[in-house]
Amino acid sequence: MDVEDQNIHPVVKTKSDDIELPEIQATNEEFDETRVKKLIRKVDLRLLPYLTLLYLFSFLDRVNIGFARVYRMEEELHLTPDQYSWTLSIFFVGYVLFEVPSNLLLKKVTPPRWIARIMVTWGAITMALAAVKNFEGLMAGRFFLGVSEAGLFPGLIYFLSFWYTRKEQGLRIALFYSAASLAGAFSGLLAYGISYIDQHGGLSGWQWIFIIEGLPSVIIGIATWWLLPSTPNHVKWLTQPERDYLAQRLMNDHTDSGTKVFRKEQFKEAFTDYKVYLYMLSYFGFVCPLYAMAQLLPTIIAGMQFGKLASLLLTAPPYAVGVFTTIALAYHSDKKMERCFHFITSISIGAIGFLIMAVVANNHVKYFGAFLAVMGIATSLPIHLSWLNNNMLGSTKAGTASAMVVSFGNVGGIVAGQMYRISEAPAFTPSHLTNMAFMIMSLVVALVLRYGLSRENAKLAAMANTGEFKVNERSDGLDVTNFRFTL
Repeated sequence: MDVEDQNIHPVVKTKSDDIELPEIQATNEEFDETRVKKLIRKVDLRLLPYLTLLYLFSFLDRVNIGFARVYRMEEELHLTPDQYSWTLSIFFVGYVLFEVPSNLLLKKVTPPRWIARIMVTWGAITMALAAVKNFEGLMAGRFFLGVSEAGLFPGLIYFLSFWYTRKEQGLRIALFYSAASLAGAFSGLLAYGISYIDQHGGLSGWQWIFIIEGLPSVIIGIATWWLLPSTPNHVKWLTQPERDYLAQRLMNDHTDSGTKVFRKEQFKEAFTDYKVYLYMLSYFGFVCPLYAMAQLLPTIIAGMQFGKLASLLLTAPPYAVGVFTTIALAYHSDKKMERCFHFITSISIGAIGFLIMAVVANNHVKYFGAFLAVMGIATSLPIHLSWLNNNMLGSTKAGTASAMVVSFGNVGGIVAGQMYRISEAPAFTPSHLTNMAFMIMSLVVALVLRYGLSRENAKLAAMANTGEFKVNERSDGLDVTNFRFTL
């Protein structure tokens, strides 16, 4: 814990009474390093297991169609290969269109209420997919599934900013995002287990997948209404001094997360900041491969001639390893407070994995390439989004920017749905090379972004040295005198 975190003094000032800040009660209690660590651990244990569970079922319901394919869904719904590809892509059309509005509503409605709505809706729609009879029904269901899930992931990122400083967010994002890797591993094992109830109760295996994976989301969503807290000011398991300390340290971290006020100037700033657009482009570069692997890894591994049921089981190990690499790299990134080069490391690993799958003939070596691809993608996302969140001043801007980045990145899901077509089987070389190119693009954009941030930090340092900063020069009241962008 940094020394400056141990004795908190307010740095956020307001220009007018219409700017809401958490109500801080006077306290003489000291928060030394040991007590701070104990407090953060207390918050971690209350929040992170639940957030991980939420995202686990979100990702399960998003990618289970890849496993439904193995259980004759295409044949029973009379889908052509092109139609199946479009059922993958259409999800992201709804997801992209409603991402930003959903995240803005989350700020207005509060996270527990809006996230509960998201979960119940997507769980119900997932279960309803078991009843579709044709291509049109599946397309409609997948579109509205995307609409219902829109806003969850950026909303969870935004929610973390109510509780943690910028330095602490990378590891926390990685911890709950590791649920995506767990979902990838669990989906394969669950799909294998469903082989034992295929055709039971008059239902095919693909229908059981939708029912079994959708029902828990409805139940957990209902519980979320009461179990997920909004901000530190609204929980009984913290003492008043602990609430005050958490609120004050966020102020010192140059955030205004305690306010529910929608700041128009921050909203506009998100759309005029060049950095947001570079984050969008870089995010797109690895999200396209992410969804290609998440939805189509069973198809890719089947192309390696391992057999149907073996292919289901072999999807689990790459994601299981991805859990550990995601957490380890994010921990190191937080410890060093460095994002770009950690991000580039993970992107490079993923790109090498796609290269191996594209050029190597041996199926066992190709499977090793799949390991690298999944590991590289899994570790990239939490570092990238924590990097974004670290560099957005103000909660309205952070929420808007997160939604913009995730929304644009998920256009990659539309592209991913058109990859790994049957016509490319069994090698899928064009799609592997395309994904490698996307990863390299993401890497290059990240370097450009780092260069721009370095230049801005140099300007901020020069202004501080010459006394050019003016207290309260921002209309949102944030004092940015000591703020520097995270590289």
